[in-house]
Amino acid sequence: MIMKVTKTNNLFGDVYISGSKNAALPCICAALLTKEQVKLINVPDIEDVNNLLTIIKDLGVKVKKEEDILTISAGRVKTKVINHLVSKLRGSYYLMGSLLARKRKVQIIYPGGCEIGERPIDFHLQGFKETGCEVNDTKEIIEITKKIDKETSITFPSLSMGATINIILSTCIGNGITTITNPSLEPETLCVIEMLNNMGACIIIEDNKIQINGVKKLKGVNYHIIYDRIEAGSYLFLAGSIPFSKVTLHNVDHKHLEVVIVVARKIGIKITKIDNGLIVEGPEKINKTNILIGPYPFFPTDLQQILTVVLTRSDTSKIEDAIFPDRIAHLKELRKMHAYVYDYNRIIYIKKSKLKSSKVKATDLRCAFALIIAGSMAKGTSYIMDIDYLFRGYVTPVKKLKAIGLNVEII
Repeated sequence: MIMKVTKTNNLFGDVYISGSKNAALPCICAALLTKEQVKLINVPDIEDVNNLLTIIKDLGVKVKKEEDILTISAGRVKTKVINHLVSKLRGSYYLMGSLLARKRKVQIIYPGGCEIGERPIDFHLQGFKETGCEVNDTKEIIEITKKIDKETSITFPSLSMGATINIILSTCIGNGITTITNPSLEPETLCVIEMLNNMGACIIIEDNKIQINGVKKLKGVNYHIIYDRIEAGSYLFLAGSIPFSKVTLHNVDHKHLEVVIVVARKIGIKITKIDNGLIVEGPEKINKTNILIGPYPFFPTDLQQILTVVLTRSDTSKIEDAIFPDRIAHLKELRKMHAYVYDYNRIIYIKKSKLKSSKVKATDLRCAFALIIAGSMAKGTSYIMDIDYLFRGYVTPVKKLKAIGLNVEII
């Protein structure tokens, strides 16, 4: 799929942010922990969610989808996850945790996802072992069996949202008590914990620890998923990248974007907070900055590529991504558009550039959105190949982009 993007002079209008991709995926997997009906509200209609639904249907789970509401009934569920979509969807690894808790065993194809550098699942597998599981990992198929429930303390060497959620999912049912030290407490993690506690789980957060007291069983629930802070940040920087633009973002939780807002204001973007939203105005000039990307509440790695593009309007800026330092495939594509961007010693350097239209290639989800911004800034018409990635994480993106005046078209 190819997207045509033509230079845009300014953007005006409203964008309504959808449910969180990174919260919806584990919440869908959490629904498999009970035989009772689970209703999830505010689920984004994106490719990753639809692929996960296909996978769990293959496991025997009944799914009803009405707009942004999912009704999930997992009266019966199989333990062999062999659908080929697993290798394309990293969030499918949450099925390891939910099936271990529910059925005490799982066999799953190695999970995939966007290629954004090394993304091992060692913390997940080691955590399973420490909680009493036997793990057989062939790098193609992973087989895990829960042998015993026990009292366990796990300390993660570094923050991992995926591993934190997976251990929570795998230990919330049973007789064991599990304590996680140095967990990832991102908004998406807290969303999953709230949902599980509403289902009858006993998960306690104190200081920098999570304690999971296993319970006999979980019940059904109606649960509203949080809004997507990465989608909100994406449109925030899009609006801020075009001078004299004014875009209102709706369905935004301010506290989830505190650092993003600080960075945006620092580089000159005007942001006004309103009830459940933000008004974003694009400045005539973008200021230079140096940014360190790290775990929440630091500036999020999922907005690194997007911020890189915006900073081509500034004087020399630097970005250090401590989460995915190898997430740099977008730099090659931006250089095709005459951007002065390069990496040295795992730091991205950006110099002021006058972007020109070109034919470029999206390499992952966030790269796709970053190249759209670049195309809207560049003189002429650009063509983005493999724009399919965009639909993995953004709801009706073409409709939303056109609604605020962006010159885009799928060809």
